[in-house]
Amino acid sequence: MIEKGMNVEEAMEAVNRAVAAPDVLLADFWKHERPGAPNLAFLYPPYSRSLQINLDMVSRNWEIESEFELGTRRRFAGRLVIAYKRLVRSMLRWYINPLVHQVRKFNMLVTRTLFDMNNNLDDLEERVAGLEKALTDDKEASGRQGEDGVEEEER
Repeated sequence: MIEKGMNVEEAMEAVNRAVAAPDVLLADFWKHERPGAPNLAFLYPPYSRSLQINLDMVSRNWEIESEFELGTRRRFAGRLVIAYKRLVRSMLRWYINPLVHQVRKFNMLVTRTLFDMNNNLDDLEERVAGLEKALTDDKEASGRQGEDGVEEEER
């Protein structure tokens, strides 16, 4: 089957050149600009309070209920409507409960993961603060040593 506008021999020749010189393919791959690192500004202080609030809301609402209170606004036929709803609910329970269980399990795992990420973030903030303090201490110490050396040369 021959397609219009495509030369099979040229295509095979290009494939053979690519197989013979894989470095050229890699150079072409790295030539294109890639997306930069993601913006993680939302992790830092002005938003950290909202992160705690969101984690609190997630931890309160991760568990969902498959059954809720049945009710109706009908005065006269209300009991009949509620009985019908109970019947339908009992007939569909076998179908709905496994899905609700899966959603609960997913919510639980996501909540745990979010709390683990928050704990890791707190640990990283402590490490960064320690490293920044050590860096400023080293800069101050090197500045003092440079001043001491200048004073000794003047004497």
